[in-house]
Amino acid sequence: MQQPWSGWAILLTINVVVYILQLLIDPKYEDVFRWGILDTSELSWLTPVHLITYQFLHGDTWHLFINVLMLFFLGRPLEQQIGRREMIALYLVGGIVGAFVQFAFGLVNAELFAGPLIGASAAVMGIMGTLARLNPRQEVYLLLFFLVPVRMKWNWIFLGTVVVSLLWILSAYQYQTRGQVAHAAHLGGLLYGAFYAAKLVRAGGLMRFFPGMPRIRFVSNDPSKGSRATRRRNWRKPRVVDAAEVAEEDFMSREVDPILDKISKQGIHSLTERERKILDKARSKM
Repeated sequence: MQQPWSGWAILLTINVVVYILQLLIDPKYEDVFRWGILDTSELSWLTPVHLITYQFLHGDTWHLFINVLMLFFLGRPLEQQIGRREMIALYLVGGIVGAFVQFAFGLVNAELFAGPLIGASAAVMGIMGTLARLNPRQEVYLLLFFLVPVRMKWNWIFLGTVVVSLLWILSAYQYQTRGQVAHAAHLGGLLYGAFYAAKLVRAGGLMRFFPGMPRIRFVSNDPSKGSRATRRRNWRKPRVVDAAEVAEEDFMSREVDPILDKISKQGIHSLTERERKILDKARSKM
């Protein structure tokens, strides 16, 4: 009980609690909770607030169930890679980016894409996009239609989800029909997740923009090899550590062990300045 809650658990709990309160207080979004809905057909002074609040509101129980189920299965493995703070920030920013993409499509065709927007789907898609791009070759089992088990690599899941979102958007244009699902917001969340994995993780994560906050730290799978092909493999499946959220011994082992392996293979003269500083820090802890 003394351990801090995981980021995905905090987000999941907020979604469930807000939905229960909404059912008890304002089941039809006619009173208090209607002020949390994001309207993509117009901008107001409350729009910055709605960009956050809409991510925790849901239309019905099934809508909530699907989102929290995905948050549970996707959030746990991803948080082990990026840490709790980054998980929460990724969720919120992914939802905001998804909303902006929905806004953009609404500007092109307001009848098809503009209007009220609620749900955690865009934020969850951001988590999926990040997890898929960090682990593109990893195979996972999916229950297609909750019945048929299918084994697929994350890379294909990501590409397939992008294609499905695009097809739904194109279908809406072709048949001039407005659906109940914000596929443009889903697409925005997915693409932001891919951008996060490709650019922000290696640069230190979202927290690097806030002074005094910990950054994500990369640890190469094989620091003794520095070829271009190896760097590409490490980009495909990196190992990341949030130094502020893991035990100090675990952090030191992740940092020091690869350096010791490098010394045994190439000698101490092969160490970089950063690696020498890590060894000095390890000695001071002993």
